[in-house]
This record gives sequence, C-alpha cells and structure tokens, in this order.
Amino acid sequence: MKIVHLIWSLKVGGSESMLIDIANEQVSSAQVVLVVGNEVIDDSVLQALNAKIDIRLVQRPPASRNPWHIMKLIYALRKIGPDIVHAHQNSFAPLAHFLSVPMVLTVHEMNGGDSRHLEKFAAVYAISEAVRQDIASKHPGAAPIVIHNGINFAQVTRKTCYGGNPFRIIQVGRLYHETKGQDILLKALHHLKSELPEKQVEVDFVGEGISHDYLCSLAEGLGIAGSCKFLGQQPRRLVYERLHTYDLLVQPSRSEGFGLTVVEAMAAGVPVLVSDIEGPMELIDHGNYGYFFRTGDHLDCGEKIVRIIKDSGCEVFSMRRQKAADYAVRRFDVATTARRYLDECEKVIERSTACPNGAWSKNENRAN
Repeated sequence: MKIVHLIWSLKVGGSESMLIDIANEQVSSAQVVLVVGNEVIDDSVLQALNAKIDIRLVQRPPASRNPWHIMKLIYALRKIGPDIVHAHQNSFAPLAHFLSVPMVLTVHEMNGGDSRHLEKFAAVYAISEAVRQDIASKHPGAAPIVIHNGINFAQVTRKTCYGGNPFRIIQVGRLYHETKGQDILLKALHHLKSELPEKQVEVDFVGEGISHDYLCSLAEGLGIAGSCKFLGQQPRRLVYERLHTYDLLVQPSRSEGFGLTVVEAMAAGVPVLVSDIEGPMELIDHGNYGYFFRTGDHLDCGEKIVRIIKDSGCEVFSMRRQKAADYAVRRFDVATTARRYLDECEKVIERSTACPNGAWSKNENRAN
C-alpha cells in the first residue's frame, strides 16, 4: 500500500506528534509519503521522521489564496500516485474532487473545522470517543470511527522513585489559556500556597503561544512568579526524557479532544490531574487511572493538588501510579494505532476498487 499523509503545517503539536509516530510505524509495512502544504515547518519535527519516509514540501504561504499553490499540491498528489490519501485537516476536502483515489480524514480536536465537508471523505476517523460524539452530533452521516492516538512508550523514561522536594508540577501545551487553561493552574497554585504554606511547590510550563505575556503577568500579580517557569517549546525527545523528574502533570484545559501529554505522563509513571471534560476523562477511564477537577474551577484544582501531595506518601498511591502506567501501555501503544489505520485504509481501498466510479453507498463505505 502506498499511503500519503497530508497536513498543512509541520509544527510542534499534538496532531503533528501523532502523525510523525504513526508514519514512522507504518513505514515498516507500507510505502509512506508525507506531503506538507504550507511552508511552516519545524526542523525538529522534520528530523524525527524515519529516513524511509518520502517527504514532499509544497511551501504554500499560510492562508494564501493563490490558486497556483493548490494546483501544485494537486499535481504533487497525482504524481505520487498513492492508493489512498490520509488528510489530517478537513480543509483538504475540496481536493477529493481532483483525485482518482479515496481520501480519508482524521479529526484531531473538538469542533475540528467545518463538518459540512465531511461527506467528501471516504471515511472519517476520530482520535477519541469525545471527538466522535462531537462529529456525530454535527454531521450524523459521517459515521466516524474511533482510533485512539498512541505514543512510542520505549522513548519515555519511567519514574522509579517519588516524593522529592520541592513538589514539581508540569504542564505541557500551547500557551493559549482560553482553551488550555493555564490561568486556572496559576490560580490553583496561588490557592495551595495558602493551604500548604510549608510545602514548596513549583510549576514548569512547556510550550509557546499568544498567552505567554498574559500568563507571566498573572503569575506576577498573584505573587507566585518565583514558583513558575516558562520553559518555551521543548523537543519531544527532551520532554520524554525529563517527565519522570516531575511529581504531577496537570492538564487544566477548558476544551480538549484527547490530550496526548496526559498519556505521556501516565506512561512515565507520573500522576495526572485533568479537568473533567470528555477527552481527558476518557484517557484516565473516568477517574480510575488519574485525578480530575471541575473544569474552570481553580479552587477545586488547588484542593485536588493538595490531596495528591498528602496522598503521595501512601503505598496505595504508588500502586495507583503503576496501574496507570500499565493501563496506558495497554491502550495507547502507537504500534496498535498505526496498524488500525492501515487496516481501515485497506478496507476503504478495497471498496473503492470494487466501485471505481465512487458510486458506493457512503453509509456502507463507513460501516464498521
């Protein structure tokens, strides 16, 4: 099978990380081509690709309306001659009209674009049950199939001891507080300083984004700037190597379709605290393998951190961390994710071959 993965930009982010891991797994049993539409490319992400993957860069300026770039993209896809095109944004939907092979789509986030175009794809995949429900509620005919994201657990260093001082918290994600909720964590830190004045607690924020200055100013205003570090964007390899040095990962998002960093922390044996929205709650099996707080409630977030600190000396706490790590490995292995995508793509190719004019039933095409 020759499969093209199609994405607009290759930046450091959850969907890009997932795509890199899947492509690296698939190249051992399929011919994999990565086509990047825009000229926005992070070299560290590009370098993480397996050397066997064929990379094609269209280099379109972001948001350009020049039709030349779209024609160049269509020409590149036709010249590659794939068996199937796997798009990672639904804004690629209009290209389906110009291709003689089926195009499928993975939706990576809640409210992931204009769902009116989903009928142009031969199959639609969702990275979580929460995303599947979001798609189905807006476009019932899409019949999305859930294929969970996965990670390469061999790259994650496992935590071997717990209970250092200071108590170290990490938050990984784009600095966009309206969605990712970093302001909630800062306010929670301020609260727990008064609840546990004798305990030294530090928070490291990993990521970049438009909320950086606001969050720094908020930390200053709350009087906790000395307990916070904004480390900027870090290579994923480095995050995987250092996660085990932390005592807690907090994911305070107001909206989140999956939350790859939650799985990464679980794999490292680091406890996780998430907001009680669908995506992250699905990852921790609704509280069986992690902690949660009321979305947007910094007081509840702070109280849960206090509880975790107090519980951390118990033997049950250690057992719970181990069970969470084992659960993550069983459920979110990228090898399983990559294989499932190949299996689903093979089904789509078989159906398109049986109905070369594209006249097959959409519902039949997406059944499973």
